[in-house]
Order: sequence, then structure tokens, then C-alpha cells
Amino acid sequence: MNMQRKVEWLLLAATAVLLMVLKWLHMGVMHYNWFMIILMAWCLGLVFFFYALRRQGDSFKLTDET
Repeated sequence: MNMQRKVEWLLLAATAVLLMVLKWLHMGVMHYNWFMIILMAWCLGLVFFFYALRRQGDSFKLTDET
């Protein structure tokens, strides 16, 4: 498994952990606005993370081009 796949799986696992923690804290029920802000910030962070990786060079490809 190459580094790209490891990063993708790590981010997927981090997203799952974030959702489980927010569920455990009852954020979606008790504090819906904070829940939505946290989710939007997480998604925005993922977008910027992948954008920064893409700008660093072509070594990190999101698609398999052969």
C-alpha cells in the first residue's frame, strides 16, 4: 500500500473517530449549531489539506494515471 492510500485511510479513520466522539458527546442533539460548525470546519480542513498536498507536487495523485 503506497503512502497516498495510507493517508486516505488515516483521514477516513479520523473522520469516523470524530463522528463517534461527537455522538458520544450528544453534540448533534444538544448543540446542533456547534455540531454543524465542527463538521463544516472538518470538511474545510480536509479540502485545504488535499489542496496543499496537490500544490506541493505531482507525487501525490488522487487518481491513478498510468
